Amino acid sequence: MKFTIQVLIESPDALPLSVPIQTLERSCERVEDVGLRLEEAKAVLHGLQEQLVGQQLAGYLDAHRPCPGCHRLRVIQGYHPLRFRSAFGDIVLRGPRWRRCACERSTQTNYSALNSILTTHTAPELEFLQAKWAAHLSFAAVADLLHDVLPVASCLNGETIRMHVFETAERLEVELGPEQFAFDAGCQLEIEASAEPRPPIAVGLDGGYVRGRERPPGGTGCFEVIAGKSIPEDGPAKVFAGVSRFATKPKRRLHEVLQSQGVLPRQQVTFLSDGGDTVRELPAYLHPHSEHILDWFHIAMRVEQLLQTARGFRGTDDGPMTKENILTALERVKWFLWQGNLFRADETLTDLMFEVDGAIEEDREARRPTHLVLKKLARALEEFSTYIDNNASGIVNYGERHRCGERISTGFVESTINQLVAKRFVKKQQMRWTPRGAHLLLQLRVQALNDDLHGTFERWYPDLRRRQEEKLAA
Repeated sequence: MKFTIQVLIESPDALPLSVPIQTLERSCERVEDVGLRLEEAKAVLHGLQEQLVGQQLAGYLDAHRPCPGCHRLRVIQGYHPLRFRSAFGDIVLRGPRWRRCACERSTQTNYSALNSILTTHTAPELEFLQAKWAAHLSFAAVADLLHDVLPVASCLNGETIRMHVFETAERLEVELGPEQFAFDAGCQLEIEASAEPRPPIAVGLDGGYVRGRERPPGGTGCFEVIAGKSIPEDGPAKVFAGVSRFATKPKRRLHEVLQSQGVLPRQQVTFLSDGGDTVRELPAYLHPHSEHILDWFHIAMRVEQLLQTARGFRGTDDGPMTKENILTALERVKWFLWQGNLFRADETLTDLMFEVDGAIEEDREARRPTHLVLKKLARALEEFSTYIDNNASGIVNYGERHRCGERISTGFVESTINQLVAKRFVKKQQMRWTPRGAHLLLQLRVQALNDDLHGTFERWYPDLRRRQEEKLAA
């Protein structure tokens, strides 16, 4: 049996025209013969796209060729080839060059007629598909996926998709406002006169590492990615991320996330972080009603490391430097911090450091070999003391907050790091990244996970929104 698929073109200025698109010869003897095959369907879509684009642009050229002043037809200077890439195949066009009329008063003598409508040579829907799937899959896998289901051009490969995706991400970066040292909400009178605050919102910050393409001498070759998650009580959560070595607007990015969630000046915002240098200063001066809390999990983890070190000590059973005394002192430090008693915790920790340093000095004066555990413990205690001093303002009464059902840990951010970074950049991805490439791809991954990517393309190309509304109305 022979089937001919045709498209009917109707125009108010001409008679209807029937154009054949594809001819199929098919018997129907087996189940695989029933219906269109994938390659046939892609050929039909590509042929339909060619006819549709050709008729649309021909109508556009006919409508815009007359001069708007004198209504005379512009003279054609010549043609140049033009390629339009779409999700249904590449279309090769002949773009006319028109001579401008004398009454147009322009410095350009001629111009390309199609450049005013084809502002980009890639269809917005194809850009959206590339950005959406590249946020979840490798560039080569996205190319294979598009080739399997759509009649895209054979030249579309992983490298081409990478370039298109990074162009989209750079457009997002350009739209981001300028960086500021502080984001205030006006004077105190304006803040108090603002709308009633909504329920509190919790923002967790954490860092992860991505394998870098370049490995400097003596370095690991990895660079840090700062990611976070904002969780309101009455709305969807949102994530954000950026490469600390490349991002130039980290505060602005976090500020825009809070603004997109409708955070008001009098609303309480709680920032939780692990106390690292890169994340401690990020939320500073960002919101007038905010509190900054050091994550309890990282405190407990560091104390547990000290306890593990102390358990390996084999000292004398008498005197102040026994294993039991050290373990007791560390447990006291832990629970003083749990209660937010920073003074007693620092006092107990300082006394323990003096005792350990004294024991090391006694061994040195007696010319006895110092116990290796004491050296390791002294170094770890000093690092822990510095960590507590740097984050003293973020230590609160964790026990009271826990009893009240408030957050004291950034456990919800650990899953965000895995969701944002590990699944796409680290786990089973044998790739090395540049800071620029990782940062740009993270912005698209954030948009996709926040369900904002389609809305962004609708803002860039308003006709996409109108088409969706017409589809829903139908």
